Amino acid sequence: MVIEPLHIGFTVADVRAMAAFMHDCLGFEVTEPRRPPATSIEEVTGVIGADVELVYVSAPGLTMELLQYSSPPSATLTGGRPCDVGAAHLALKVSNVADLVQRASVYGFEPAAPSLPVIAAGPNQGMRATYISDSHGFTIELMGG
Repeated sequence: MVIEPLHIGFTVADVRAMAAFMHDCLGFEVTEPRRPPATSIEEVTGVIGADVELVYVSAPGLTMELLQYSSPPSATLTGGRPCDVGAAHLALKVSNVADLVQRASVYGFEPAAPSLPVIAAGPNQGMRATYISDSHGFTIELMGG
């Protein structure tokens, strides 16, 4: 049996806004939004009445699928805290954490703490790191200089 990663998927509150952030702020390639047939989404996900708009994001070494469900309505208004079971985040190594935090703020992302801590020990010692999240809880970890 051969198993290899295909993509990672994130359900987002606004797929077009997140696509703009991924393209304009992070510089990733993004496909045009599309709506797959509801029956195929239902069959794949098991979500009855699913209506989805999605885009694919190509980053170096990673493909992401961003999905926005217009139905059924979400059971939550925001994502969970990083400590909640099922919580997920995207981790990115960047050349300048402070610069990207500032640029991401234009798209509604805020850092977990005002300081950008420097990692004191371990394989990433000396790097700055922070989580940034949008108002819906979509979280990205930034690590670098």
